[in-house]
Amino acid sequence: MGNKSLWGSTKSLLVVLNYSNEAQLKEYRKALDQILDKSHVKKLTIVVIVPKEVDKATLLPHFLIYYHSPNDFSFWGKLKDVLLLQELEKKYDMLLWIGSNEHKLYETVNATECTKKIAVNCSDETFFDMEISTQTDQPGVLLNYVINTINKIEIYE
Repeated sequence: MGNKSLWGSTKSLLVVLNYSNEAQLKEYRKALDQILDKSHVKKLTIVVIVPKEVDKATLLPHFLIYYHSPNDFSFWGKLKDVLLLQELEKKYDMLLWIGSNEHKLYETVNATECTKKIAVNCSDETFFDMEISTQTDQPGVLLNYVINTINKIEIYE
């Protein structure tokens, strides 16, 4: 039986974060690039929840990022973004939900199969395995703190 860290055993990662502005999003992308370059993560999916006032078409496209708006749900509450729906039907080793979970998408992500679910600066004891609170909203500092924290948690096989 060997042991390794929770972060070290993560090969697929789903990150959900709330959009504040374009500068913040760029900082998240840069911080994720730096962190993931040194990780075992082979599959990454990022979902950015944008307010309905923000036109998703104005945001820089990226093949790993799915921009989600409240307008992406049908009248009946079904997710209209077929590509995002396909991504959320896959299995992930870890979910990192950063920021508020008071969105329609939260219920859809609840159905996504994730081995470990970690909340950052939000709470739901019935869904998340771990909740981490930070005093900062700077993406680089926040992500480094979260990764350093979960890197200290050992899992045993």
